[in-house]
Amino acid sequence: MIKIGRMVAAIDPAPHAPEQGQGARELLHEIIETPIKARRRARWPVLFPVAAVLAAAAVLGVAFLPADAPSGIAPSAALAFQRSGDDWIVTVKDLYADPERFASEFKARGLDIRLSIAPGSPSAVGHVTGGENSEGARIEEESAECESPGGRCAVAFRIPADFKGSAAIWFARPARPGERYESAGDVDATGELLHCVPYRGMTVDEVRAVLAERDGSIEEFRVGKRSDRAQQVPGNWFVKDAVPTAPGQVLVWAQPERVKFTPELIADVKKKMAGCPQG
Repeated sequence: MIKIGRMVAAIDPAPHAPEQGQGARELLHEIIETPIKARRRARWPVLFPVAAVLAAAAVLGVAFLPADAPSGIAPSAALAFQRSGDDWIVTVKDLYADPERFASEFKARGLDIRLSIAPGSPSAVGHVTGGENSEGARIEEESAECESPGGRCAVAFRIPADFKGSAAIWFARPARPGERYESAGDVDATGELLHCVPYRGMTVDEVRAVLAERDGSIEEFRVGKRSDRAQQVPGNWFVKDAVPTAPGQVLVWAQPERVKFTPELIADVKKKMAGCPQG
């Protein structure tokens, strides 16, 4: 399961970097969410663990299935409904359908469920990124199988056939060209631009070179105690943190002084680098 809550740590490295604080969080909201305000649902920094986001929520057992649709599903439908005992198994066939279309197809089955699927960074794709449920039950994510970036990814929900409450689910899909992420995982998570790169403490020039090798770039910087915007900084400054913002782009916090590594940060780096090639 994706560790969605670390998005907050990527935006505001506190407790390791208290000087960034709420200001950094608000600035990232502003720079990243502005292009998508029309679709914003106050879920950005999402990617909290599902159990935390939906601590009081549930109804659906969630499973992520290969994109190949089961037999008997109408090709024009955005959702495929199949009965399994006392439940409906609902498979999303069209990741790019409008939320209204999903709602209409749920309503046709007497279900008040809202499903919104939005662009997410590679490690977020195929995962629930938030939700609400009127019944107070719990939504669980059973597995995820998605090709990211790409598009071959389908989500399936198990819904009690007699469900009479209301629910809302947010799910991340691969971003299309020109789209910005509405949810993102850690910049060094599997599939992300800086996976297996101990980027914290590296110079801006070093990180920029790694990104270039992976067809990526630094979109913008945040500097100083207030995390002010900066288009460029000296190449010998040190990278303190970073977060994915769009395909091939990251936002970087940089500073002139070396990064201080706390025991917690060192442990996190070691965990992220476990299994990565050495040298």
